[in-house]
Amino acid sequence: MSEHGQERSPRAPVATGEDAGDNLEYRVAHLRERIAGGPLGELGVRLEVRGEAVLLTGTVPSAHCREEICALVDEELRGHRVHCDVAVADASSPDQAEDLA
Repeated sequence: MSEHGQERSPRAPVATGEDAGDNLEYRVAHLRERIAGGPLGELGVRLEVRGEAVLLTGTVPSAHCREEICALVDEELRGHRVHCDVAVADASSPDQAEDLA
């Protein structure tokens, strides 16, 4: 799995032409629904088509969730460049008291 913010390399040649762009838009829309409504139920992730690449951004609650989403996107969009910039939310408790004055 790639590191945070690292570009994933394509696994197959990228399709070109008008049909390829339409197909990519359709696949990304389907993938958005799958991520939000499936077992991951993750609403903090966004997928955007940027030219011939897909940008995956957002914040998730755990590293495990990030890895699952990145793996799913890699699998579903095989052959397309995917930029994964998903961050893991910091849920640790503060190390000092908050000053409200």
